[in-house]
Amino acid sequence: MIDHRLLAFEAVLQEGSFERAARRLALTQSAVSQRVKLLEAELGQVLLVRSKPVRPTPAGRRLLPYLSQLRLMEAEARRALSPGRQDGPLRLAIGVNADTLATWFLAAVAEVVREEGLVLDCVVDDQDHTHALLADGEVLGCVSTRPDPIRGCAVERLGVMPYLCAGSPAFRARWFPHGLTRSALARAPAIVFGRHDDMHDAFLRRHFGLDAGQYPHHVVPSSEGFMAFAAAGLGYGFIPEIQAREHLARGELVDLAPEREDVVLYWHHWLVQSPVMARLAQAIAHTAAQVLRQ
Repeated sequence: MIDHRLLAFEAVLQEGSFERAARRLALTQSAVSQRVKLLEAELGQVLLVRSKPVRPTPAGRRLLPYLSQLRLMEAEARRALSPGRQDGPLRLAIGVNADTLATWFLAAVAEVVREEGLVLDCVVDDQDHTHALLADGEVLGCVSTRPDPIRGCAVERLGVMPYLCAGSPAFRARWFPHGLTRSALARAPAIVFGRHDDMHDAFLRRHFGLDAGQYPHHVVPSSEGFMAFAAAGLGYGFIPEIQAREHLARGELVDLAPEREDVVLYWHHWLVQSPVMARLAQAIAHTAAQVLRQ
């Protein structure tokens, strides 16, 4: 059902060359090249840079998200037209930040995944960068901090996820016996999530005049690992309040600062959604309204 020229374009990009795409499609290299040229001629745009490996031009990159949409629409159409047909589960790629995945995302999507027979490809990135996954056609929807929609997409506000600065009681006693001070923060090991995580930098710069590189820190790119490091007394860092509650109640963590770092989350999706994606988006928004601050 998807145009054979689009399939050739997709195969070349995924395989990195016309030769490998031809083998995958059981065609000659000349036939694959001709199909891509016909697509480029119809659209009036060069879609591929003929390099090694082949890469998309800006126009080709803009086309990729729509191809992902077409694939999903085709799969859902087959289901609707042949309900008894066994083509396997629908695969949906979703962009999500690690803290959302570790806290409320499963509760949001579980029922839809079971009832619709889905398999999710959760592409994890920092919440400030997941929208780029949607723009590049890698995902069909994403949780992001970006409030404005990218071209061809819509955005819905999900709510606020507060983060608190926390560490173990023993860590506080050792490093912050007199509370958070500039001198203590310059020596105490922090925990940061990764290269895109600037929450800690922003907090120390705003309140204590410390810049990046002026304090020691662990890099722990796992929401669960981040929590484990803090509970083990190896460092302090910013943890989602909904994730820290039980640890605070058990005395494994203590709140180190009165300030909260608020992260506003949004759901980005294509303007034209398939029925399954629309239902998934509705479930995400419903759960977010219950667990996030509005």
